[in-house]
Amino acid sequence: MRNAAVCLAAAVLVLAGCGVPMQDEPAPIASGEIPSRLQRTARPSSAAPIPSTGRPAVQVSFVRDDKLVTLVREVPTAPADGLTAVVDVLLAGPTDREQAGGITTALPPGLILTIVEVRGSRVVLELSGQTGGRSATENILAVGQIVLSLTAVQSIDQVTFARDGVPVEALLADGALTTAPLTAADYDSLRSR
Repeated sequence: MRNAAVCLAAAVLVLAGCGVPMQDEPAPIASGEIPSRLQRTARPSSAAPIPSTGRPAVQVSFVRDDKLVTLVREVPTAPADGLTAVVDVLLAGPTDREQAGGITTALPPGLILTIVEVRGSRVVLELSGQTGGRSATENILAVGQIVLSLTAVQSIDQVTFARDGVPVEALLADGALTTAPLTAADYDSLRSR
């Protein structure tokens, strides 16, 4: 009988050691450790009103400390698709108040972005004006700004670039060049956490 009790106690201890440890406090999980099937996939709408004023707004990405940050910016009228408003806000750059808070833009001052086509969930942007003479880091951040801002619009998942109607290569977050459609996931590593 004593042997049975010792064996039972040993079995309980072994099984207890194999379980999930108990914690008194919740512990944060790094985003890279969350299984992809459990990660949030829904995107907030770019035309969500700002609660304080009720005015329509868009989400845009700018730069702070070489990382991309998402800001909500009011727009004068509710845009039909949000794309034109997003492009206008990106090209206008950060406000004086945002700049005072360390927000900048990687977009070159002479850049012109024109929406030439929307094919399903992909937008095609024509690049014109000044686009060269910048570092690889600035170019990657600029492309990331554009892609993350446009894909924040609910109906858009992909962005491609053209110059004079011809597809152009864009830098991915890892520095690789591609003419493939760009997605928010391509620049996720550049987001400020």
